Amino acid sequence: MTRTNWIVASVMYPDGGIMTDENGYPLKLEGMGTVRFHWGSITRDKAKSLTIQLNDNFAGEERRLILKLSTEQGLYSEQIFIQQKICTNYYQIESITYSLDEFDGVREAGTKPWGITWIDRTGSGEEIKKTSFFPFYNAFTEYYFDTYTGEYPKEWMNPEGESRYVDMPGNIVDGQIIFEQEKQKYTDRGMYRGELKDISFEMDMVGMKQNRYQADIYYKTLQVSYTMTLSRPGSDTKKIITGKLLKNYPYDCSPIRHEVSDLPSDE
Repeated sequence: MTRTNWIVASVMYPDGGIMTDENGYPLKLEGMGTVRFHWGSITRDKAKSLTIQLNDNFAGEERRLILKLSTEQGLYSEQIFIQQKICTNYYQIESITYSLDEFDGVREAGTKPWGITWIDRTGSGEEIKKTSFFPFYNAFTEYYFDTYTGEYPKEWMNPEGESRYVDMPGNIVDGQIIFEQEKQKYTDRGMYRGELKDISFEMDMVGMKQNRYQADIYYKTLQVSYTMTLSRPGSDTKKIITGKLLKNYPYDCSPIRHEVSDLPSDE
């Protein structure tokens, strides 16, 4: 800067909105120091200089802001326009390791009901035939990668990249973490059909009757700690992310109950 008697009077978005700092107050800087906002910071450590530092832009669109400078008396003013392009040099998962801390482990997590009603109008009488049911097919496994810092590194990764897939703990046996065969995408919240999805049970079905099948799906919760290292192609910059993986998954079901009743009326 060529002047020294200026302040950062305000910071605005292109549409005229006022940007706020990390405490929710209108962003401004009247002396030396640093003010932070949700995707960067503004620092003045010398009378004739201003440093603007922006976080990587993984927001999916360009970012823009306008700094309004003025003298303390308001006799002089000028604007600085900042534009930040979308970042395309995504982070990749270099490694992820799991461990067991004091409160980690596997515990029971209750049950959820499963049921299906089948009306068979085929045949001429109460014939009995065998039918297969898959109670685990829609009993999804839900998982959550939480971080100690509250940051969600999935925003720094290519949403289409295979590098986001990591080993998924399936069980803990004698203090050892057992992994599932298939990898899953690292995300703050995800779900998938587990390895039980293809298990079927053969049941009787009575013809010309209403057949109702019910069971209870048993669930467990698995909790482990993890440490993940992120790196970027062509850069020495690395990020270390630590947190917890929480997973709620089905592991068994009760015997399927079969109820038979008359066909409902056609009305």
